[in-house]
Formats: sequence, structure tokens, C-alpha cells
Amino acid sequence: MANQLLEREPHISWRQFNNYWASQTFAQAAGQVLNVGFPLIAADLLDLRPSEVAVTTSLQFIPYLLITPIAGLVVDRVNRIRLVMACHALRAVLLALAGLLAANGSLSAPVLWLTVFLAGALNALASVGTLALVPDLAPEGGLAKANSRLQLSMSITQVIGPSAAGLLLAVSGNLVFLAIALAFALAAAMIVRTRTREVEREQEPADSWLANIAAGARFVRRTTALWVLLLQMTLFNLFEQAVITLFMLFALRELDLDSTQVGLVFGAGAIGSVVGAWLAPRFKSARGISAILVLSTGLASVAPCALAFVPKGSPAVSMAMSGLTFCLYGFGLTVFNVHSNTLRHQMAPRELQGRLAAVFRTSAFTSVALGAALGGALAEHIPFRTAIGIACAGLVSAFILFAVLLPRATRGATSSA
Repeated sequence: MANQLLEREPHISWRQFNNYWASQTFAQAAGQVLNVGFPLIAADLLDLRPSEVAVTTSLQFIPYLLITPIAGLVVDRVNRIRLVMACHALRAVLLALAGLLAANGSLSAPVLWLTVFLAGALNALASVGTLALVPDLAPEGGLAKANSRLQLSMSITQVIGPSAAGLLLAVSGNLVFLAIALAFALAAAMIVRTRTREVEREQEPADSWLANIAAGARFVRRTTALWVLLLQMTLFNLFEQAVITLFMLFALRELDLDSTQVGLVFGAGAIGSVVGAWLAPRFKSARGISAILVLSTGLASVAPCALAFVPKGSPAVSMAMSGLTFCLYGFGLTVFNVHSNTLRHQMAPRELQGRLAAVFRTSAFTSVALGAALGGALAEHIPFRTAIGIACAGLVSAFILFAVLLPRATRGATSSA
């Protein structure tokens, strides 16, 4: 990237960042309610067939694969804070209109699917913008702390989102749309006056759109530490999703847990994530950030192995052992996410932050989709415990490779940001 950056660096205070953090908390809460709310609306409010509910769920995530690579370039070429604000505002309008249609009895499956797809596209664009904005908004020396606060909001909203969606739908299907629209409207309003470090760019070389979109991938390929991070995150998401898919089936069909009990087990993982997000900035290591990344991803990779040994016959014991496992996994994964995001923000120039985020987000959603398919395929052909063991062996193997490659790749990096 030949661009020369001319930066005007206004003083960025924690008060400024906290304003943005509060905005993102509203947006993340709305997004978590949406993830559960759309399928619930399809099944309960519109009484769609199971296959149509599956279409509704798929349409939430297809835009991430289609939009995210382009979103990276858009985020790097426009005012990021205004872009994120516009995404919040447009989602508020979109969902308010859907709520009005639902209130009038005019909401149909095609209209719901269009709403789901458009909301997914705006979600994909906003998520890349949110990641790219952190270096522009974090006070000097506060990158890890800023990432931790955003992760904390994400973890908390993952706990309350599904319950809130069910409660709102029980009161009124229209209320789901209108409550989410209000949350997005508040998120947009709260960042109207947020200042960022402004970045003025000279005109980019007249490369093709495809070449400019691929700039993030080229930067990752040339930067060993980022390439190692991307490899680990891709392999981890692949095998992690396989484990989660397999355990859900294992818990329901062999451990005799009901859906509420399975939800409580996964909720323990969210509690671990909350604790991890709170403590992550406090972790320091004389060996640099690589030691923190290796230890945290090691915990997240090794802990799920216990799931293959969860005993059946006593739901209380099964829940306790599984819940502790997911709590440790959630703690390790969140600490890793905070510090890996910080390292990525440190290593990439600001004009590439959007495209770099897009590379990692695209990889994440692709590997999650493949991991779910892998888990389903394993469950079809071998016993659940064996299948979970195979998926966990993949997790541990990926961790060992990461532990060998990362320290050399990040030599000289610190976790002080």
C-alpha cells in the first residue's frame, strides 16, 4: 500500500471511547436478540414449516460471506464512525417497518426473508466497521483495554439476548421488531458526536476493485504473525463448531438433557467469557503477547476434551461437568480474542484495518459453517463420544502447531497496548 497517511490526532479520552462502547452495547444486544428472534418469529408468529425456518436462519448469515470482503474496502474508504452510525440507523428503520407490517398482519415469509437478508448485510458491514474503529477510538496505550470492553459487552449480550428474544415474543411478536429498532436507534444516536483520530489519505493507486479488496489478504500473507493468527483462528473455528454441534446432539440424545438444560450449559460458557473479557487487559507476560495468546488458546482448545468423558445417568453431574468445561473454554477464548484483536490492530496500518478485519471475519464464518457440517457428518457415522474426541484432537493439534509457530513470529511484540 503506497498511501501516505497525514493524521490529525485529537486527544481521545476514555469518556469518548466509553460513549462508543455504550453505543456498541445497545447494537450488540439488538444483534443477539435478532439472531434468535428471526427464527422464533418465523416459527411462532408466521407458523412457517421447518424448512422455511431453516431458510430464515441461513439468510441471517449468508450476507456475511457475500458482503464481508467488499465491506472491508468500503470501511477503509469512508468515514468509519459515520458508516457504523448509518448501519445502526438503517437497521432501526428496517426493523421498525417490519414491526409495523407485523402489527397490521401484513408480514409474510418473503417480506421477513428480505428483512432478514438486508439486516444481515448491514450487520456484516457494521461488524467490520466496529473492529476497524478500535484503533481510531482507543486512548493512547489502551488498545487491549478497549478491546476488552467491547468483548465484555458481547459476552454479556450473548447471555441475555436469547432470553430477551423469547420474552419479547411471548409478549408480542411486534414487540421484538420494535424493541430491536429502538436499540439500534439509541446506538446510532449515542455516537453522533463521537470523535475519532481522523486519517486523511492520498488517492490510492488506480488498481482494480478486486486488487484493492485483496489488499488485506496480501498484507496477512506478508506478515508472519498475522498469517499464523489467521491459520489458528480458522482451524480453531472449524473444530470448535464441530465440537459444539456434536455436544448439542450428544447432550439431547444420550445424556438425556432437555433444551433448557443444554441452554444453561452453554450459558456457563458465556459466564466464562464475561470473566475473561473483564480480566484480559490485566494479563501481562515478560515473554510478550505471544505467551498470553498461546496460554489462552491452549485453555480454549484443551478444555473441550472433557466433553467426551461426561458421564450419563445423572443430569446434574452431566450439567456440572459440561458447564465447567464450557466456562473454562469461554474464558480462554475471550482472553485470546482480546489480545489477538489488539495484536492485529497494532500490526496493521489504519488504512488497512477494514480489509484486515474482513479477511478474519470471512475466514471465521466460512470455517464455522464447515465445522457445523463436519460435526453433523461425524455424528452420522460414529458414536458421539468418539466423534467429539476426533474433533477435540483437531483442536489440540491446531493448538500445538500454533504454540510452535507464534512465539517466533511475534518476537519483540508486547501486550502493553
